[in-house]
Amino acid sequence: MNTLFAKDCLETDSIQYVLDEERPRKIDKNTIFAVFSESPHSGKFCGLVTLQEVSKHPDWIFADLCNRSSNIFVTPETPIEQSLAMLDINGQDLLPVIEDDRFTGVITRSGIFERIVNRKQHLLKESHTSLEQIEEEHQQLLSWSNRLEELHDRSRDLLACLATISAEPEVKFQGIKALAKIVQCHSASVQLIDNNYSITDTTGIGFTAEQLSVFHQCLSLHKNILPNKPQLLNELCAECQEGQHNLSSVLLVPIRRDTHTFGYILLSEKLSGQQFDKNDELFALSFAHTLSLALDNAQKLEQVEKARHDLDYLAYFDALTGLPNRSLLTDRLQQAVKLAAQKKLSQALLFIDLDDFKRVNDSLGHLVGDELLSAVAKRLPESLSKNDTLTRFAGDEFVVLMTYINEPVDAANIAENIISSFHAPFIIDEHEVYVSISIGIAFFNDGIESVDQALSDADNALRHAKALGKNQYHFFSDDMNSSVQNHFELENRLRRAIVDNELELYYQPKIDIVTGDTVGFEALLRWHSVEHGDISPSIFIPIAEKSGLIVSIGEWVIDKACEQAKQWLDSGFPAHISVNLSARQFLHTGKPNKLFELIEASLDRYQLPAEYLEVEITENLMMHHLNESFAILEKLKNIGVKIFIDDFGTGYSSLSYIKKFPIHALKIDKSFIDDLVNDENDAAIVTAIIAMAKQLKLEVVVEGVETEEQLAFFKDNDYEVVLQGYYFCAPLPANEIRYIYE
Repeated sequence: MNTLFAKDCLETDSIQYVLDEERPRKIDKNTIFAVFSESPHSGKFCGLVTLQEVSKHPDWIFADLCNRSSNIFVTPETPIEQSLAMLDINGQDLLPVIEDDRFTGVITRSGIFERIVNRKQHLLKESHTSLEQIEEEHQQLLSWSNRLEELHDRSRDLLACLATISAEPEVKFQGIKALAKIVQCHSASVQLIDNNYSITDTTGIGFTAEQLSVFHQCLSLHKNILPNKPQLLNELCAECQEGQHNLSSVLLVPIRRDTHTFGYILLSEKLSGQQFDKNDELFALSFAHTLSLALDNAQKLEQVEKARHDLDYLAYFDALTGLPNRSLLTDRLQQAVKLAAQKKLSQALLFIDLDDFKRVNDSLGHLVGDELLSAVAKRLPESLSKNDTLTRFAGDEFVVLMTYINEPVDAANIAENIISSFHAPFIIDEHEVYVSISIGIAFFNDGIESVDQALSDADNALRHAKALGKNQYHFFSDDMNSSVQNHFELENRLRRAIVDNELELYYQPKIDIVTGDTVGFEALLRWHSVEHGDISPSIFIPIAEKSGLIVSIGEWVIDKACEQAKQWLDSGFPAHISVNLSARQFLHTGKPNKLFELIEASLDRYQLPAEYLEVEITENLMMHHLNESFAILEKLKNIGVKIFIDDFGTGYSSLSYIKKFPIHALKIDKSFIDDLVNDENDAAIVTAIIAMAKQLKLEVVVEGVETEEQLAFFKDNDYEVVLQGYYFCAPLPANEIRYIYE
């Protein structure tokens, strides 16, 4: 493009075309004659004649003048540099230009130089323009480079974000937060929906609750035309452009996997104030795609987990009743065996069978029979505790595993409750169905040792119950059956003991070791049964506790103790009487105030000063019911009743609580006194308790003193305590006590 040729400098305007036989006319210095033979333009070119040649020979014709001129010529494609060289060599100022033997014009030295100068000026101008364009393009390239670098950084951040995204709430929150930073917007949120387009989960930053509410309304309103690709919300819903919660600039990006839409990503308020561009949409779509994969995987995992759960359920639960089946029972029994080996707990197995269930199937059909079994499965748990495992063993057989149980009578109570619950009919498809059950019980004092043996024992017990006439329970062991029957017989007899005047209070004196005076009596309950003779408190008190009879018996004891104390006081024999309170009596029916009201009523009934009544509660009872016990004891102390802590040292002693509680005395348990003389540890414990009580300004009562040596221990150490025990006097009825002291 930079090379000039002869054609680029061709001149034709100053040329006159003439014949070779013509004579020159008057011409100016710029005229150039192109001489031809035969005819101008189309004839044979003969040469050029300039004013210089004409001036030398004005009378010659052009043919003669041409013979004197040079025959050198150039073609249109002759480079300018070569043309100048030819002009210089021949000492001429112009040359003809011949193309295919035809004259086309001339080139002159001045014309060439002028053309070269013009060309250079043009090139300089073009160069200047090119520099401006290059600079502009350079700036554009720099802008593109910066933009590409920014996109690279954002893409790298996006990849890092996508690498960790999952369906977990916290990860999802961190992901949408990262996306907001990547697309450089203020607000971003993930809105997951269900098949009904209701929002199931919202995660994000920046959006207000009101804005999200508007979006949710929009989502519900336009659920049939929601976009499958990124779209501004105002293009979908004109209402979103109005009001104080304007959402017109929100970009809506679908979270899709195949044809399923999991929800939408909301992006709003770019920090630059610009609109979202294609790159922003691509970033958001990449995030949405990866999130859809995570959500899809989570959904599939959930389905797999549900399927696995369903399989486990079918493997371990009965399809008809929903109860654990035989397989799960076996597993629980194996755990019970291990538990028994570790803790030596008592455990029981109840084998339950519906009596004459075949009659129901035969008369009403198997569908009614199945519904009856389902109804039975719902009624049985009403008689059980949360620690018991109820299973459907097979057919109309059910098994209850009692892992935490104290004694056979507890299992018998459960069995009786179950049998009683079946007295009410079942309503099945408008049929009133009565059915009874039989129960076999296998009880294990040291826990179940063998799964097969436990099932076999309970099954054999069930067969005995069936053989004895059904609608009853039976223990595997005859001795256990007898023991339980005796227990219930004693319980039933104990219920009538108060009415039949078979209960009596005995009194054991408490002696001040310093003065030798009797300072009070402990009221102790005795039962003189007409049928069974005298029954030990160690036998009937636990029965009363378990059955709840201790509450009514305790009320009787408090009333009789107040009555006796008042009689002695009126007869000139002032005596303080202490009564023991049980846990069930202390917190009867969850209304602690009832005990206080009972004691206050008895004192008022007999007009007995409260100082003559003392109550004894165990350390365990006090510590296990701190709030209730403190409130009751505070009220009793305020009216003048003294409080003793019984069996001190055998429970969960807490000095911080003991010093705060409104108590007057500690009773050292008999277990520390029995071997006091020979056991240094017992002696040290007793000494420590007495020293502590002295610091707390509490009295000390020592129970169980039975020997001279035990008495000597306290006298030799100068302990100021109150003693109680058979060494001084056995518990006696009231009339004998008065007789002895008179």
